[in-house]
Amino acid sequence: MAETLDAALESLRRERFYDEMAAAERRLRDDPVVWERFVAERDAWLNPDLSAS
Repeated sequence: MAETLDAALESLRRERFYDEMAAAERRLRDDPVVWERFVAERDAWLNPDLSAS
């Protein structure tokens, strides 16, 4: 029974986590300036220019 409860709690934790992430992204997208800055920073992290020194 404890395993079932643990699995249910973990499932709830994950669901809340992803719901909160989606809500945060919606808030970012609501402000075009903030969204543009977020995308620029995200892209810089995902595609770093390693040739620049």
